[in-house]
Amino acid sequence: MSYHTKLTTLVLMFNSIELFCVIDDFFLKFEATYWKFLKQTHHCSRARKAQLSISEIIFIAIWYKCSHINNFKAFFSWLKQDKSHLFSHLPCYQRMTHLINMHQLALHALHVALMKGQHRSYLWIDSTTLPVCKNQRIQRHKSLAKIASRGKSSMGWFYGCKLHIVMNQLGEIVCSALSNGHIADIKMVEQLGDGLHAKLYADRGYISQELKIRLKEQDIDLITYHRKNMKSVQLTASDKYHLKQRNKIETLFSLLKGQYNLVTSKARSISGFLSGIYASLCAYQLNHRNKPTIQIMESWA
Repeated sequence: MSYHTKLTTLVLMFNSIELFCVIDDFFLKFEATYWKFLKQTHHCSRARKAQLSISEIIFIAIWYKCSHINNFKAFFSWLKQDKSHLFSHLPCYQRMTHLINMHQLALHALHVALMKGQHRSYLWIDSTTLPVCKNQRIQRHKSLAKIASRGKSSMGWFYGCKLHIVMNQLGEIVCSALSNGHIADIKMVEQLGDGLHAKLYADRGYISQELKIRLKEQDIDLITYHRKNMKSVQLTASDKYHLKQRNKIETLFSLLKGQYNLVTSKARSISGFLSGIYASLCAYQLNHRNKPTIQIMESWA
């Protein structure tokens, strides 16, 4: 099987028309607000009119992430060769990457819209690392130096950012946030939990009595295991069971990294880095059918 045939097989494994329709429906309602926001915030005071619509630009960014191809140049070459009839006009590769990066805020808006309505009474929180280069290259890395920093995870030291996610029992992303690599997971909980009313299950990295009290005032019940040197806390059978299901959010991160190319060292700008992150998240939200689900055990207590 030729390389081109393999590309075609991989890329056509999902319904691209259905994907475009969902994206286009969103931007039909949102596009006017989006351009108004860009002008007000001076992100785009003099926009050069693209021959591709925003829906088409975002669609290409997400289609690439769904394609299981980790090289955008190869994907875009295939697109121009075999699928150019689907678009009003396909620019050159350099212009296409510029358009995607320029509209990273549109990708973020779609990601946020897809999270609406996903709140449930049982939620799980965790983070994953987003290294932007190998540790040996830290001193030479300049393009993302404004947002990247040294951090430490269970897998060791890294240089980059962190992605924090709250997941529900259906495997859907309820809320997300990005932080510098050195930011402790515990410092992001209140931002992520704003507006939520639920039991929130987390690992030992989120243990804090002060945080637990503050979250309780927001109607969030933070449930974690206790450390060996702490006073033992009696957990209900339901809470013990739900804590054991935390591996499902690790599965979500594995899917984002393995299937949707979340981590890449190819970003040459902050907007390029962010557009890649949001495109991966949108690809998972829109395209992944068998999300990691958790069977809920209602507490009788």
